[in-house]
Amino acid sequence: MAVNGLSGSYYQYQNTLNMLQLSNARQTSRYQPVEPVNRVSSAAYSSGCHDFLRSYQKELTSLESTAFKLKESSSKNVFNDYQAASTNSKVAEVSGTYSLKGDTDISLNVQSLAQAQQNTSAAHVGAEEVPSGDDMNFEIMTSDGKRVSVSIGSTNENGTAKTYHQMYQEAAQSINAQAGSSVKASVASVEGKVSLVLTSGKEGAAGGFSVSGETGAAAGVEMASVFAQDAVYSVTENGITTEFQSASNRISFDYGRIEAQLKGTGESRIYTGIDEDEVVSAVKDLVNGYNSVQSLLQGNSDRGTGAAAHAQAFGRGMADEKTLAAIGISYNKDGKLQLDEKELREALETDFDGTKSIIGGQFGIAEKVAARSDAALSDSVQRIVSNDLKGTAEKGTTSSQKQNYDRSMYQYFYNFAKSSPYNLGNYYAVGMLMNTLA
Repeated sequence: MAVNGLSGSYYQYQNTLNMLQLSNARQTSRYQPVEPVNRVSSAAYSSGCHDFLRSYQKELTSLESTAFKLKESSSKNVFNDYQAASTNSKVAEVSGTYSLKGDTDISLNVQSLAQAQQNTSAAHVGAEEVPSGDDMNFEIMTSDGKRVSVSIGSTNENGTAKTYHQMYQEAAQSINAQAGSSVKASVASVEGKVSLVLTSGKEGAAGGFSVSGETGAAAGVEMASVFAQDAVYSVTENGITTEFQSASNRISFDYGRIEAQLKGTGESRIYTGIDEDEVVSAVKDLVNGYNSVQSLLQGNSDRGTGAAAHAQAFGRGMADEKTLAAIGISYNKDGKLQLDEKELREALETDFDGTKSIIGGQFGIAEKVAARSDAALSDSVQRIVSNDLKGTAEKGTTSSQKQNYDRSMYQYFYNFAKSSPYNLGNYYAVGMLMNTLA
């Protein structure tokens, strides 16, 4: 007897049906996305199952992200995140700008800092009256060619004497109104005594200015108390020393990759390297995240074949004890991983390349954790909680659901046939062969 190209015993028919079912499963897994954990419907799953799936997705996603921060194959890992550093912040403070390299090592020697010129008058008690005739009639020549004229009388319109504080305030207002950013005037007050202070608007020798004329009550302001000068420093790199001069204390190294603010004279080493604190923090997050996922899976391994399989995978640990011990990781009495940050820092300092390989290398712990996390996240919800779904199906199956299930048998053939024109031809060819053998 032949039915739709099939003939032979029930065993032959069942084999063909199994083949169709397998094809349908493959087509479904390939073209139909598995139900995302974050869209699990509470109507289809129990509240406990629903909560587990959300925790499952959240913790594994977080763990995978942490692992990627430590994988060398990842472009944004902590081992490629170079930072600029200075061994003496009192001489220079540095920061990276872009595309830092890991081989920058510079010796900096600062002989002098760039300074803005400053002129300061003699100090007087602010409330003291200025002697009659100590008028101010002087001129300031700025670095950009401006002439600032100062003319302040020592008496008020009513004939009373002005105080030193009053005269200095009037002089400062007049200068600032005319000079703009070239020279700044202010009144300094120290222990009740005031002074007129003039400061060039920019650092460096080119920002200097001069004062000439009758300074009167502001005697002494014509002389510089701080001379304008450039920063003078030398840089030694690859055994070659080069002298530099700068009008600003803001300088750069390594073709602009490193910016530095000179803070004082002396020597400092400027270099680039990884941030040890960042590596330790990432490894700590990896250990804590791994322990958390392991506990979650072990406590829910009876929910399905997927949960059990992943619980077993995470139960094997990240590496053998000897390898983990080399970077400060061990097992506590509960079987959980624990990190000794001091030992990890020592490993990074004494054998950076070896420690980096154990953590983020091709066969490192981060690679293993990322692979296990990806496998768990790629698994289908139906497999992860298969036991929960089985229990729900057995309790909630109706006659209508049973009828739909029976109809799905015919869907196997439809999915099988539509997937490729070759499949339908092969189907009939197999039927003909079975008829021949019958």
